[in-house]
Amino acid sequence: MATFCTKCGASLSSDAGFCTTCGAPIAAAAAAAPPPPEVAAAAPPAAQAPPPVYAQPAAAYPPPQKSGSALKIILIVVAVVFGIGVIGVGVFGYIGYRALHAAGNSLSLGGSADVSDADLGVTVYPGSTHSSNGSMRLKAANNLVVSSMYTTPDPPASVLNYYQGQLGSKSGATINVRENGEATTLTSASVDGGAKESIVVTITPQASLNQTQIMIVHTKVASSSQ
Repeated sequence: MATFCTKCGASLSSDAGFCTTCGAPIAAAAAAAPPPPEVAAAAPPAAQAPPPVYAQPAAAYPPPQKSGSALKIILIVVAVVFGIGVIGVGVFGYIGYRALHAAGNSLSLGGSADVSDADLGVTVYPGSTHSSNGSMRLKAANNLVVSSMYTTPDPPASVLNYYQGQLGSKSGATINVRENGEATTLTSASVDGGAKESIVVTITPQASLNQTQIMIVHTKVASSSQ
């Protein structure tokens, strides 16, 4: 086995008593050369792991609106509200009908309303034509309201003079004349023992038809003691 100088590391000859390189005595410092360090075998490169795949978060989009379902809900709500309204009107109409026809109460309109001069409380203008569509007769709790409509070819001034004389002849009646556009309204009001009575005559010229319209409304309110 070869020896080396412990001082300079040079190879020593076995027959020489000193190091031929640095002169150091062989006996003092000869030593076996240490084996060369083992070179570790290079480890094969580790297999590279594939790059991590990250799950993409779902886009925060609002869910699609179901327009068809929303429309159905709206239509159902509207139908329910409309149905409740119809039922309510029917119920109140029935109650009103029963109350109106109870205890001798009555209501008639148009051609079915039988209205006489006595019911109107004043004489109808001579030669006038009755319009059945303007008639009404209501009786409720001894109170009476009647109305009737007439037309005449005479001018409004003639009709006004006639009814001023008719209403002015009533004893204890107060006459009031009021202009409302082209229409003239005469009101006669009186009180007899707590009962109230009023006659309202509205005279309206209808130039396009060359006639004058007369609307008479007679109201009799019974005394509260009756």
